[in-house]
Amino acid sequence: MKKLIFALSITFIFSQCSKKTTDAVNSSASAVDKTWRKKAPMPAPVREIQLGTYSDFDLANGLKVIVVENHKLPRVSYQLSFNNDGLIEGDKAGYTSFAGDLISKGTTTKTKAQIDETIDYIGASLNTSAGGIFATSLKKHTDKLLSVMTDVLYNPSFPQDEFEKIRKRTASGLASDKTNPDAIAAKIRTVVNFGKNHPYGEVETEQTIKNINIDDCKNYINTYFKPNNAYLVIVGDITPTEARMQAERYFSQWKKGEVPVLKYPTPTAPSGRNVAFGNKDGAVQSVISISYPVDMNPGNPDAIKASLTNFILGGNFSSRLMQNLREKKAYTYGARSSINNDKLIGNFNAGASVRNEVTDSSLTEFLYEINRIAKEPVSPEDMLLAKSSMSGNFAQSLESPQTIANFAINTFRYKLPKDYYNNYLKNLDAVTISDVQSAAQKYIRPDNCNIIVVGNKDNVADKLKKFDSDGVIDFY
Repeated sequence: MKKLIFALSITFIFSQCSKKTTDAVNSSASAVDKTWRKKAPMPAPVREIQLGTYSDFDLANGLKVIVVENHKLPRVSYQLSFNNDGLIEGDKAGYTSFAGDLISKGTTTKTKAQIDETIDYIGASLNTSAGGIFATSLKKHTDKLLSVMTDVLYNPSFPQDEFEKIRKRTASGLASDKTNPDAIAAKIRTVVNFGKNHPYGEVETEQTIKNINIDDCKNYINTYFKPNNAYLVIVGDITPTEARMQAERYFSQWKKGEVPVLKYPTPTAPSGRNVAFGNKDGAVQSVISISYPVDMNPGNPDAIKASLTNFILGGNFSSRLMQNLREKKAYTYGARSSINNDKLIGNFNAGASVRNEVTDSSLTEFLYEINRIAKEPVSPEDMLLAKSSMSGNFAQSLESPQTIANFAINTFRYKLPKDYYNNYLKNLDAVTISDVQSAAQKYIRPDNCNIIVVGNKDNVADKLKKFDSDGVIDFY
């Protein structure tokens, strides 16, 4: 009994001490300044980044070979890219895509099944498209891989049965697109931004793919798949000496030829605001896209400034569009924007999926933010956060050796300065608030844009007339 009374006494004493200590701690904590919690932490200073290096050489037939060494894994990849700027396919829109897909479906020496079996057996991959061929494997299997890759390049048999499978698969995709509001919006955007007289303005339809035949595919491959129109980028566990030996062995017999140089009129932004509407019966959401062509080539002196401007406007989760339409208004899960440069013609696009009843309100907020970034200088805090985030994204991209390969091919394809990417962070850090406002005034055009909306016509369309310069909506 005495032991029990003693234990209870000790417990009581400690509980009182604990209470006093807790009260003292709480009192002290309440006196601490917690205003720091209201602000996001400042980004760390930009760190130095060392880009990987590449080497290059030319074969006698004009093929430019670029080698990026990366010996971390015993793998090598081969990316054959063609310097095509696109061509107008007319009433056979889609035939270049057919051709690029078809060349891997059989050669004069192997069936598709034999090609697939060979690639699978060595644990490799092989993909072809209208823009080129990509293949990768373990280093010990590269000779087998290159044998198949060059067989596909030199000796495609264009089998009729595989051609019809591609047509059927494409038709199925087009049928699916008819019920996909995002796909509908993308097609309308393509047409209104670039027009029928530009390759970027063409859209595949059920009729155009019916018009395609195998000769169209053969003509495309025979005309444009030439070594003097191509880059071979070799990345991985390989030395420049080994790469040169492989390139000479497998690609030197490839015969060069004349490749047509095509010119197209440069699309321009509309003179005012043009609303284009795509009806989707029964839709409870509207897909919004504010878009127009932008004349900005890769390497343009304004490219980094415009990219930073867009990052603040709608390029990441903390951007103005996201904070306004998602966080403040709760109109959407996500609102984004982009400025894309291109050798022929770039584009601006800002968009979101919103509820029917707030479609017009969402457009009002989009245009408010687009106007604001052109009229008002951005804050130093916005600039610092955007620069830090873009620097981090750039640094993270360098973890992939394929990034260095893409930098190298862009340097040659677009005739960029050799140190363009080495100086990227320095040039990004040099952008000023004034530069951002100038870029916004030059490339952000709220009064000269195509406003594409896909949704329920009966519920939404009439509310959009006020956004069109002449009050007349174009229906698609």
